[in-house]
Order: sequence, then C-alpha cells, then structure tokens
Amino acid sequence: MRAATLTLDRYAEIGTLAHSVRTLLTRWFWPLALCLGVVTTSLVLRGQPGSIAFAQISLGSLLLLGVWRGSGEGLPIVPMLAVQTLIAYGLPILTRNATIMNFSEADMSKAGVEVLIYCGAMAGGWRLGMLQIATSSRACYALQGFDEENMAKVGRLGVSLLVAGASVQLLRSLQLLDFIFALLPPGSNSIINVVLSAVSACGLFLSAMLVGKGLLGRTARLIFWSVLAFQCFVTASGFLLSGTMTMIFSVLIGLFWGSGRMPWRFIIVVLALLSFLNLGKFTMRERYWKQEDAQGVPEFSLAEMPAYYVEWIDASVDAINAESANAKNIFTGQDKKAEGQSLADRVNNLQNLLFVVDATGAGQIKPLGGATYSLIPPLLVPRILWPDKPRTHEGQILLNVYFGRQDLQSTMKTFIAWGLLPEAYGNFGPIAGAIIVGACIGVFFAWIEKLVAHKLLLSMEGFLSFTLFLGMANSFEMVASVLITSIFQSLFPVILASMPFVEWVTPRRSSAP
Repeated sequence: MRAATLTLDRYAEIGTLAHSVRTLLTRWFWPLALCLGVVTTSLVLRGQPGSIAFAQISLGSLLLLGVWRGSGEGLPIVPMLAVQTLIAYGLPILTRNATIMNFSEADMSKAGVEVLIYCGAMAGGWRLGMLQIATSSRACYALQGFDEENMAKVGRLGVSLLVAGASVQLLRSLQLLDFIFALLPPGSNSIINVVLSAVSACGLFLSAMLVGKGLLGRTARLIFWSVLAFQCFVTASGFLLSGTMTMIFSVLIGLFWGSGRMPWRFIIVVLALLSFLNLGKFTMRERYWKQEDAQGVPEFSLAEMPAYYVEWIDASVDAINAESANAKNIFTGQDKKAEGQSLADRVNNLQNLLFVVDATGAGQIKPLGGATYSLIPPLLVPRILWPDKPRTHEGQILLNVYFGRQDLQSTMKTFIAWGLLPEAYGNFGPIAGAIIVGACIGVFFAWIEKLVAHKLLLSMEGFLSFTLFLGMANSFEMVASVLITSIFQSLFPVILASMPFVEWVTPRRSSAP
C-alpha cells in the first residue's frame, strides 16, 4: 500500500492525516510486533531483569496501536501516545538503565501490568468514545483567501510568523527589550513567552508543512532552516535542551502533515545533535548554574553564546571519551561508569512508576486520593490576575514531597518529573489509577478526533489541533496539572492570533478518503 499524502489546499481536512497515519501503521504494525517479539524472547532467554515487564509494555502499546489502526479518523494523538509509552517505559529495560536495576523483578512485573492496564483502559475508553460520540460538522473558522491553486499566501504567513518570532528573540538576546518588559505588570512575562512560543510554533509548522509538500521556494526554505537553527541556538544556550523540543516537534509534525511520511533524515540529525549535546550539559550546568538560586539558569548575550557552545562541545567530547573508556556492553549485565546522562537515560518513566509501586507497597504510604488533580482549576487562572497563585509544578511538588523524593526546599531549584501513569498510581493506587486515567484519556481524545475530523487543516481548529498534538508529544514526563495548564496557556494565544485571519465557512468539498 502506498503512503497517503495530504492534498494541501483550502479543503484539506484533519481527517486526511488520520488516513496517512493508518496507512503507515498498516505497513509497519506487524513488523513492529515481530521485532518486539524477537527482542522480548532475547531478553527472556538471557534472563535479563524486566523481560516480563517489557513484554507487558510491548503488548499494551501494540494493543493501543491496533485498536486505533482499525477506526481512527481524526487527530492521531492516541497512536502517538502508544509509541511514547513504549519508549518511555520499555527503553529503560533495553538499556539496563541504572535507575531501575535496584528494583525487584516482582516490582518490575507489577509496573508492566500497570502499563498494560493503562493502555488497555485507554484503548477501551477511546473505542467507546468513537462509538458513542457523533462526528462534528465541517463548519469551521477557515483561513481567509486561500484556494486550491495558490499556497503562496500560506508560505508568506508561515515565513512572516517565523521572522516575527525570531526578531523578538534576537532583540531579547541583545537585551534591547528589557526596558519595555520592566514597565509591564507582574505576570506579563509568562504571557509574552507563551504568545511568542505560539507564534514561532505556528510559523515553523506552516513552513514545515509546505517544505514537506515541496511548495516552499528556495529562499523561503533557506529562511526557514536558518530561523529554526537560530532559535534552537538561542533557546538551548542556558544548557536546557527541553526548550528546543517545542520547535523541533513543530517542524516534525509539519513535515509529516505535509508529506504523509515520517521525515527520517530530520529525525536522525536532530537525535544525533541532541544526544551529543545532552552528554555535556550536566558538566556545563555544574560550572554555570547558580544552584542556590531558584532562577539559577544563566542568560548569555548573543555575543557570548558561541564561546559557551564551544566549551559545551568540548564537554560532550570529553563525556564520549569517558563513555568509550568505561562503558561495557549493556547486554552482558555489566555496569558502566557514566560521566553524564544520555538522551536514552532521560526518557525514563519506568523509574517513576517503580518508585511509587515500591513506596505504596514496601513503604506503606497511602495514595493521595486525587489531591494533585484538585490543584488544576486554580492553576488555570492567569498569573497576571493572580500574581501569587501556586507554582505550575505544584502537583509535581506535592508528589515528590509526599512520597519523600524531595524536600520542599529542594523543589525551589529543580523538579523530579513523574508522568501521567505514575501520578495516577500515586493518587489512586494499583490498577484503579491506570484504569481511571487511561479511560479518561481515551474518551477525551476520541471526542477530540470526532470534533476535528472534518475541520479544515488551514483553519483555527487546525492550528488548535496542532497545538494540542504538540503539547501531548512533549508530555511524557509531565503530571496532569503541568500538562493541562501548559496546553491551556498555549491554546488562547493561538485563538487570539488567528481570529483576524479566519472566517466561518462550511466547505462543500471534502478531501477525506
């Protein structure tokens, strides 16, 4: 079966994207299942710790992918969550991550069961929602002035948003806007950051979509890749690679939505760069972060950044040399000495789930009973209206302090991430947490799919769908309060930014297959 591609015109619907993903899954589902089966068998034969848990995690992810492959019709968040779950919980077992090796095989099996139940509940909730919820009409707030033959306006809009976002970032890095920000009321800075992030993300998405479709001119493509490199360069300069993920995911989604194919070259290049810089970031943080300060991330001027990047590259090279000297084959069961944390080490939700399984079992700590979810409504209030509102990470803080991973003072400097499933376990205990949260997620995203399936890709609804997809793609280590507030804060700037450029229409032609 050939890969489906989007007909990128005024009438292209979000549902066409679902067809592209279903085609991709049809091609790769059974090879993936076979690969996971071979890996699981190898782990079992070698007696590697966590092999049963890996089988359970793989089965849960395949179940979720298989159910969605059969009848997905809208925004493909559910299959993305299935892949995310497989990586975040299964990869630490494959790499024999040191953070999970001290847990018993029984605890690992319990964690594997929780992931399987979570995926099963999500699949069941999603399927039930798809059967019970009616598909929304095609009426939507479409971008004005676009037709089938003319995508030049989309390109100009995307490049304009790119240049606008990069220009503000450049002026801020040159400290030419400090006097303006000093005049604004408390809480304004966070709103401005969200707006700028939304503008840049939408510009990157639109431009990447046209690049994927081959509709962006040479000059525009040069501007696109230059702006992406510049924004990543400035954003990561404080040794925080997570800040670049929004931009990277924006481009990744845009390239896929435009071409209907995974942009493997882009993925390989990005992973290589992030993995390399990730090795040296801890050395740089030790040198330059002010650990006694809650706002200890340094801010460098544009002129200073190149020198710090050279130093960062040297630190990563040193870490690679140390890894080469000390690392042993991960499949031999021998340990290795690591100078830093690899990118694979960072993508590790299994350690959080194992921690809470052990804490509520051997530690006899009672679940929180939903306390972290009750914090969400107050966090939705804009800080400009409530300057003293709780911190965005309040739910994460509560989990860490209650279960003894951190004291309150240490949370002023850094946070230990959790993820949705470990948070659910910490609130409702075994099985119940996975069922409740998994089913709620499944039903919610079934509703989203039904809501946007026939909405135009080039519409306010299309931009909101992209923003939601982007938020979920970067959500693997977030708790519900952080995830919901970050997505909530991202949606409103998109609505405000797109309102002057849209009109309420009911398309007469559908491009859905």
